[in-house]
Amino acid sequence: MHHTREIPREVWSDYLTLLSSITRAQGVRIEASSPEIGEQPLAQRLPLIDISFVEKGSDQGAIEITVGRPGEEITHRIFSPNHIYADEGESGELECLDIEDEEHTKTLIFFEPSQAIDELSGSQPSP
Repeated sequence: MHHTREIPREVWSDYLTLLSSITRAQGVRIEASSPEIGEQPLAQRLPLIDISFVEKGSDQGAIEITVGRPGEEITHRIFSPNHIYADEGESGELECLDIEDEEHTKTLIFFEPSQAIDELSGSQPSP
């Protein structure tokens, strides 16, 4: 059974920092979805580099998601986030992060199982 919980705004920065350190290099798939644009794929099976809450500068208050390989990074910014939801599987493992902005656009970050990560990197599990 899946469990979805909203992450309180006051802990977004700490939550995303911790999430980024735990899931760094994990394969992700990112989609944006809204009534105006429908579902749009933004990234497929790329390693997560960073996800963070911007606390300074002209993008203050935005959430930045960076994926890819060295020299081929893609950064997606959500400028006016209103809600962050964590969708967790039965084991408590994060399966999807749903970030919704003030225009009701959802950015969905799907976390690939660890077996898929080995396939992405070309490495084989240790015997």
